[in-house]
Amino acid sequence: MIGYLFLGFAGSVAGIELASRIYHRIHFGIPFHSKVIGEYPYSSFLEKTDPPLYWVLKKNFHHPLININRFRCRGPEPAPDGEKKRLLLIGESTFFGVKLLKEKYLWSIRLQKILEREGRHEWEIINAGNPTYNSFQHRILWERELRNIRPDILLIEIGGNDITQAWMMGSKWKPGTPWPWEFVMALERKSPWWNKILGRFCAYYLIRRSATERKGFPRLDEEYKLKECVSSIEENFKIIVEDAIKMGTKVAIINLPYAIDPDIDDKDARALDTIQSNWRKIWEERGKYDIFMITLFSEILPKRLNLPLIDVYSPIHG
Repeated sequence: MIGYLFLGFAGSVAGIELASRIYHRIHFGIPFHSKVIGEYPYSSFLEKTDPPLYWVLKKNFHHPLININRFRCRGPEPAPDGEKKRLLLIGESTFFGVKLLKEKYLWSIRLQKILEREGRHEWEIINAGNPTYNSFQHRILWERELRNIRPDILLIEIGGNDITQAWMMGSKWKPGTPWPWEFVMALERKSPWWNKILGRFCAYYLIRRSATERKGFPRLDEEYKLKECVSSIEENFKIIVEDAIKMGTKVAIINLPYAIDPDIDDKDARALDTIQSNWRKIWEERGKYDIFMITLFSEILPKRLNLPLIDVYSPIHG
């Protein structure tokens, strides 16, 4: 009797899950993927330091999800100085690889494997992506530590932390203002064990999505010092670029592949719904600024800094 009840229960669960996945495929236009993400121990690999950096990645930190090398960069330990040519990338969340469940999927590790497969063993990739830094903090870290890497090639992702900080902090924002420490520590989310199990089921995802609302970033007030913010971004990266070129480094800008663009079609909009349910609200609030960011980082600043652009955005968005 108990065996039949168990089989009946298991069959019901399987049927509900199958129906949920069919609904997900029809409604969102893409198959369901597990919502389990990498939960990083930020309080363990970020350590406080004096202003203006406020915090740095901890050297020689090792964890199943994340490794920090001697240069305070994410990824494996580089070769001894002088043994290999180096490509260094300075960027933000996208290139740091936030929420990756396995570090082997990190772009820098995958690119390293591609180079090795092509026989380019003389090169190594160093990933200086940092999800918490603005352009001023990147500049200070470059001056104090990253320039000592002496990269042969430097790629710069002019990300959105400055823009987002200025938008959120309003009248309180000024160049170099960091995220509050409490805000950074809030990135360290620890879900219960049962949530990690249920997060692999489509039915649970649909129920949770309909029952909870994802909140956007709260704003302090309506003031937005955009012009001052853009000037600060340009000044900070100009200092990095000029210093790197003096060292003989080749420098280029790599732009950011945004998930949303002004011409998003219905197919992509439905797919985006399953990734970030509140994207429409965010787009209504600050979409015009995101459009400006795309133009700023892909067209305006590369010309002002007289640098080539590695365009990641256009091939993805057509």
